[in-house]
Amino acid sequence: MKFITDIKSSLYNRHFYAGLKERSLGSSFKYFFSLVAVLAVISAFVLGLELSPFFSTESLKKMANFYPKELAIQIKGGAISTNVAEPYIIKDTANYSTRAKHGNLLVIDTQYDKNNFSAGVFAKYDTQVLIGKDFFVNAKSQSQFEFTDASKMPDYSLNQARLLHWADVVGSHHLAVSLGLFFALFTALFIFFGLHLLWLLLVALIIFLFAKLAKLGLSYKNSFQTAIHASTVPIILESILMFSGFGAPFKFFFSLVLLVIALLNLKKPSATAPAV
Repeated sequence: MKFITDIKSSLYNRHFYAGLKERSLGSSFKYFFSLVAVLAVISAFVLGLELSPFFSTESLKKMANFYPKELAIQIKGGAISTNVAEPYIIKDTANYSTRAKHGNLLVIDTQYDKNNFSAGVFAKYDTQVLIGKDFFVNAKSQSQFEFTDASKMPDYSLNQARLLHWADVVGSHHLAVSLGLFFALFTALFIFFGLHLLWLLLVALIIFLFAKLAKLGLSYKNSFQTAIHASTVPIILESILMFSGFGAPFKFFFSLVLLVIALLNLKKPSATAPAV
């Protein structure tokens, strides 16, 4: 299969890279997007297998049961109200607020609106999230928070019964949701990997300058093709590291790998070697 052969040649084959001068830029684009599509399918499948169980009825109901049974929140006319005595506090007994290390996970106190809210009010409650009469505040760190104006939000009510109902609805369509999740992940990953072409435009300029200094006779188009094919290993490595929980060993690691592969393959082939 030509695609597999091109992958092997893109790893290390000086004659293949020399022959890129005779190939159209379109053929290199076809190779790149074929590689991106394969990686996106594999990555979406792996990630989908990990995420899909969360959308089963059982898993969704477990999450819904974390919502306090006695609490009902209503937004009407941009104003937030509850059916419980306030301030209503949910302690962070499971250490969910790991970023900011707060004692409370959620506090609701609708005596405060966006006009009388202050940083001191938020600090007083030592919480990850504070809900007031017409705002939400989420802690980003011990000293920083994000304020959201809720006064223009549509009317809505939330309670545990409603969450359990939606868990049944979504769970009953688990297969359709899983397929939709796969296609959403595939699309996002295809775009993510596809945008690497912008990075390759810059790397191609470095290859072009090197080729000029080394008198290899490469045009910028040929340099761009070289960058496209030399990106095979870096992009595969990036996809593996992305889902293994490990990051690049250092900044510009993938660019360095690409340049090493490109420069190794740009050596002038032996005159007696067979052409590809």
